[in-house]
Amino acid sequence: MKPQIKYVLTLTMLLCLLHQVATAAAPKNEVRTAFKAIIKKYSKSDKIAKSLWQEVEANYTGKERHYHNLEHLDNFYSQLLKCKDQITDWETLVLAMVYHDVIYGSPDHRNEERSAELAVEHLRQVNYPEDKIAKCQELILATKSHALSNDQDTNLFNDADMSILGLERDIYKKYVQNVRLEYASSPQFDAGRKRVLNYFLGMDRIFKTDVFYKLYESSARENIKWELSTLPE
Repeated sequence: MKPQIKYVLTLTMLLCLLHQVATAAAPKNEVRTAFKAIIKKYSKSDKIAKSLWQEVEANYTGKERHYHNLEHLDNFYSQLLKCKDQITDWETLVLAMVYHDVIYGSPDHRNEERSAELAVEHLRQVNYPEDKIAKCQELILATKSHALSNDQDTNLFNDADMSILGLERDIYKKYVQNVRLEYASSPQFDAGRKRVLNYFLGMDRIFKTDVFYKLYESSARENIKWELSTLPE
């Protein structure tokens, strides 16, 4: 191979690697570390922190989890880090993030309610303050609609959760593929998906906070329009 060609290939590979690093989610185990640190702070127990994380991890690593898994939490956490200086209750948002999809695919379609219930149960075990438990519960339930809230922490939380909509097209395509895998057994998936996507497009702003609006609003709308074009009429 000619030196010039080898140099170009090496430079191209390096640029690709840098791009991957720049767009990567939070490093693996960062969510676990943050969660366990908060739990230990209130429970004073490494054993309890480890036990609660193991239960959470078991749920997110189920074989039916293709999108709503630990990788989703990694991205969610990396998005929250972008606006950490605007968050008033960082600990509660981290806990709500960890628990927001801990229950998924429940037969009664009450995923958010059941996730919130488990969060409340766990956080009471570790003596987390009741007012903060209530806020954690509200944050999780807010992900049912992602509607505009009077509470800015809630808006930042919802926007971080929705950030996948505005990421690069290749990442978005993988997200769509994985969501479809989670609903593979549902004959009504396409119709339901169209309703959800049109609901988002009908919002004045998909992202309620300025930080996420500037980052992802335009690309999210383009991604959603693209996906709609791939669904049957």
